[in-house]
Amino acid sequence: MSGTPDDSDHGHDDESNADTDRVDLSRRGYLAGVSTLGAAGIAGCAGASEATATGAPATTTATAEATTAAAGDPTVSVGAGSYTTRLPSGEEAPPEQVYATSDLLAPFPTNEWWSNLLRSQYGAPMWAHPLVAEPTGAGLDLSYPTEWTFSTVAGDTNRNNVAEMDDTTDLTLSTTGADFADARCAGYGDWHVDVHWGAGDTTTPTLDATVTQGSPFVFAEVTGADAELSFAATPDVWADQGNVLGVTVNGHHYGLFAPAGATWSGVGSATLTSALAGDGYLAVAVLPEATTTALSRYESYAYNPITGTTVSWTYDETAATVETTHAFDTAPRGESSTTGTIAALYPHQYKHTAATLDGDTFVSPRGTMETTTGASFTTTLDLPPTLPYLPATESADQSRLAGYVDDAEAESPLVRSGPEQPGDGTYWTGKNYERLLQLRPIAEQVGDATAADAFDAALRDDLETWLDATVSGDSTSEDVFYYDGTWGTLIGYNDSFGSGPELNDHHFHYGYFVKGAAEVARTDPTWADDANWGGMVELLIRDYASPDRDDPLFPFLRNFSPYAGHSWAAGNPDFDLGNNQESSSEAVNAYAAILQYGAFTGDTRLRDLGAYLLAHETAAVEEYWYDVDEENHPADWDYSYAAMVWGAGYKYDTWWTDDVEAIHGINVLPVGGHSLYLGRDRAAAQATYDELVAANGGDTFGYWPDVLWSYRAFSDPADAVSLFETKPESYAVEFGESRAHTYRWLTALSDLGAVDASVTADAPLAAAFDDGTTRTYVAYNAGDAETTVTFSDGTSLSVPANDLATTTASSGSGGGDGDTERAPTVESVSTATRTTGPWTNVTVDWSVADADGDLASVTVELRDAAGATLESATTSVAGGSASGTTELRTKATPETVAVTVADGATNETTTTTTL
Repeated sequence: MSGTPDDSDHGHDDESNADTDRVDLSRRGYLAGVSTLGAAGIAGCAGASEATATGAPATTTATAEATTAAAGDPTVSVGAGSYTTRLPSGEEAPPEQVYATSDLLAPFPTNEWWSNLLRSQYGAPMWAHPLVAEPTGAGLDLSYPTEWTFSTVAGDTNRNNVAEMDDTTDLTLSTTGADFADARCAGYGDWHVDVHWGAGDTTTPTLDATVTQGSPFVFAEVTGADAELSFAATPDVWADQGNVLGVTVNGHHYGLFAPAGATWSGVGSATLTSALAGDGYLAVAVLPEATTTALSRYESYAYNPITGTTVSWTYDETAATVETTHAFDTAPRGESSTTGTIAALYPHQYKHTAATLDGDTFVSPRGTMETTTGASFTTTLDLPPTLPYLPATESADQSRLAGYVDDAEAESPLVRSGPEQPGDGTYWTGKNYERLLQLRPIAEQVGDATAADAFDAALRDDLETWLDATVSGDSTSEDVFYYDGTWGTLIGYNDSFGSGPELNDHHFHYGYFVKGAAEVARTDPTWADDANWGGMVELLIRDYASPDRDDPLFPFLRNFSPYAGHSWAAGNPDFDLGNNQESSSEAVNAYAAILQYGAFTGDTRLRDLGAYLLAHETAAVEEYWYDVDEENHPADWDYSYAAMVWGAGYKYDTWWTDDVEAIHGINVLPVGGHSLYLGRDRAAAQATYDELVAANGGDTFGYWPDVLWSYRAFSDPADAVSLFETKPESYAVEFGESRAHTYRWLTALSDLGAVDASVTADAPLAAAFDDGTTRTYVAYNAGDAETTVTFSDGTSLSVPANDLATTTASSGSGGGDGDTERAPTVESVSTATRTTGPWTNVTVDWSVADADGDLASVTVELRDAAGATLESATTSVAGGSASGTTELRTKATPETVAVTVADGATNETTTTTTL
């Protein structure tokens, strides 16, 4: 969750190429082309930014065409759905004023490290790392934080809950005679911002500065005055080369770079000025050390101001990796002696790049940053193991699980809401969807088609209510999406936790909606056609993660910060500590939702967008929330896990409670097949769980026991099952959970074992597990035809269309682990069924193969809805391939056919096909 003053009571009761143009992520023609939205709709949504008066911040005013549309019918149709351009009655919209220069138009970025600049007169500290920049009436305060401070929050006075870096100002970049009425955003890229002072003043000079995340430089331009640098104390000037100075203040070293021919006056005082030789530009850089060698090195790049920052990505499905390039555009000045720039890389970047690191390091709240030089650098991250749901396994009591499904089905209404419980608003509605979308496949697995249909119907009916503004009408604020043209955003009302006026948490909330839509599309992809509900679903995706910088309605990747590698939650980050994100797991859920939606609808462009976001968010979560390598959090802090990551540091706390269970659980929920990244490092999961138990005073949980048991299953699934069994019928079920899902999750991981991240697959929805003796491979095929998924250890798995399949092999038997004996594969299975009197006869045609030429046997089983074997037959085979036909009959009702092939080394592979 994000933080604003309104968030303090977060519901604890339950709680191949460069930029996106080259990535070629289509917008489905922006709702199947501009014609779908209509000219009036676009005018009503996009708007044009104009200054309301001289000196006033920019606001967005609708065109005459849009005004006419709003005065008549504010409803914009999108396929079968719609949204409104009129604010629902009684609701609060985001502010009308945007602190941007008049040439900037909506949509505006709202959840970045710098976007506080857009919300108020001067904004707030912008934690760019390694620098912190804060606009003021005098200019730009700069600091290089290197020291940690620790404090407590209410409820835990004995431990240092808060770790933040001290950003005491080192110097102020300004002009002589400066007294600016405001500071405004004058431009931005994917991770830089241009700040302008003086646009509304008639008697003062102007100042422009570019601040870039990861850059040690601030580039500035001055008109109508001399440049002025005011220091916190008289700086030590240890190098004076005329236009270039090396100075130290507060123990931090800086290089000051004026144009050739310029000089600095005031040396020996706390204020330095320069006429800048009439050229009006300068650069300030934090230096790694106070040496002329460092000063000379940074001088080489000080005259290459950064003018653009662009991220691009490619998802390699075969290798299961995401390759991401961060590129810097620069505009060299006459003094420039090289190309490119110096960039300081975060741990999640330099640990995964082949770029040459220069040896310079900087301190930051995210840990040590290491520098590289050039115009770009590239990282390669693994796509984390991801499944839409876990497979059915043997240890679950099927009748018990079916009973839990029946209990959930009996709830009325299935989508819970109302004044007596937290069910209203976009957040709680989304958690309803999460519960239903997890229940539906479990109902399918236990053979309860009636319950599965009920969960599906409740899910799609409520989604369709929200995705159609005509259902609620314009007179109510309930269950409707409103487009705000001032900022460029889609807001669901009732809103939750500042998602309306503050624009907080859109990825958290809408991610649940998209995931619910993905579950509907899993078996009914036509529901997600543009002519049906797909257009509205994609509007939600575009609102929190639009992949197109030219999107007329939404900013590029609203919630995701490309250089930081993770999301920010606050849409109004007006905090001294910068922006923040609490529930990193809900951010992961939002991006897994995009990946699944793209897979289930056959939109590989959306799938690849989800893969990019998912790979980075999970890598950042491991580095900065869980600090799995124990390198990034401050050594003197009392914790090894952070519930909240801030620009300035970390908090072991939540926005609404100091309960230890919530502090840990908020970065676990919602639990599902997207959560497997939390088990990629089993030792780290164990360490974090131990920290939870120690802080909680034991492993008896009462706040969110199901969520914490589910996390425990990553490090010790047997213990997790044991904890569940202490009170399986009496614990309080978390709002987005169900007893059926928790039981399925715990028993499945108990059978499957640990997540084996060393094995990847050439499909986006796949995972491997290892219990110490057996490795289990799982994959979901979202396509309409049977396919073969190949894992990185050489194992192949035949997966029927629109289905989940598993296979097993002895641990270490895969080709990637040094054992040359690979698991055999089931190449194909086809069935024919006929009924004769009381008998059901099933004919099974199969083909199998073994790369080592060591086939031994094929076993065919008929299984009932609970997975029990009704009839079976085994055929001996030999060599490298074989095919055959097996005929079985039963008086019971078979639901599935399982074909198991074994080799001479007892490796086995099983494929299950639904009859």
